[in-house]
Amino acid sequence: MTDAREIEVKIGQLFAERLQIEVPAADVDLFATGVVDSLMFVKLLAALEEQFSIHVSFEELEIDDFRTLRQIASFVAAKRARGGGVSSAPRRVRASGSHPAP
Repeated sequence: MTDAREIEVKIGQLFAERLQIEVPAADVDLFATGVVDSLMFVKLLAALEEQFSIHVSFEELEIDDFRTLRQIASFVAAKRARGGGVSSAPRRVRASGSHPAP
């Protein structure tokens, strides 16, 4: 089994076990079919970050990378190949203290 295929299987299990969602097929558009909505998307991102030790920044979010199970697996595989783990660099806080600086 290829790395992307293994990741696809793990993500399918993540959907079933952690999000309580059965994905009908790896190429089903999760947004168009209503399987994933905005709240579930946030939960999915958090679960992916935890499960695969990656960090997905706001700047790199492209909805098309998350439309299907297969696309999510490709995204995660690419992140892992690039060493897309969580950054250990401290984040600066703006003077107002309300939002961390980039």
